[in-house]
Amino acid sequence: MEKGPGDLAALGFEEAMGRLEQVVRRLESGEVTLEESLALFEEGIALARLCQRRLDEAEGRIEQLLDVGPEGPVTAPFHLPREG
Repeated sequence: MEKGPGDLAALGFEEAMGRLEQVVRRLESGEVTLEESLALFEEGIALARLCQRRLDEAEGRIEQLLDVGPEGPVTAPFHLPREG
């Protein structure tokens, strides 16, 4: 089930990431036609961009929530621990 651009914008991060994982699995299966592959690739790119946008928004919110110091707002980068 492929979603249009308007449908994608309504997805939260977890939903978009889950759908992106499904798209990747389908592409990696090698069991889709060229046309299906192109459509899935386009959807995957849109989903990846949406996920990045959601992460950027979350990072911005985290920075806004940090305390204000005597010299103005204090921001610090937020880094997730690397898996591995």
